[in-house]
Amino acid sequence: MLLQLHPGLMIWTVVTFLALVIVLRAVAWKPILTMLQAREDKIRSDIEGAEQNRKAADETLSKIKDQLDQARKEAVDIVAGARSQAEKVKDGIVEEARSEAQKIVVKARSEIELEREKTVQALKEQFAELAVLAAGQIISQTLKPEEHAELIRKTIGEMS
Repeated sequence: MLLQLHPGLMIWTVVTFLALVIVLRAVAWKPILTMLQAREDKIRSDIEGAEQNRKAADETLSKIKDQLDQARKEAVDIVAGARSQAEKVKDGIVEEARSEAQKIVVKARSEIELEREKTVQALKEQFAELAVLAAGQIISQTLKPEEHAELIRKTIGEMS
């Protein structure tokens, strides 16, 4: 019974199916197609927007990398310049210290020579005075201060 064909039932089934398709086409098919088209358009625009955003992000990343590379180069240049400048300053300070030390040595030698000459002169004068006093005592004669000074100068001149 189940597998038997009934022509009347078959005709009504086809008519009912066609009526349902016509009703669905009029009522539901267009809104469903419109909704599917809208969804397809939205997905397409989202994909295009995502692609544009990715391209913009890639460009921004490239710019940032370029700027970072430039900043690194500038940092290296700044460090190299600072090292060079520090080396120059160090060399200048060392040279100035050497020059100052040399001046101090020359001045000290000059002062030592001057003091030595003063000491030699003072010793000569003392020696001359002692010699005059000794000679005066030997001669038993006292000299006047002018004669005494003249005798000292003469003795110093002979010693030189």
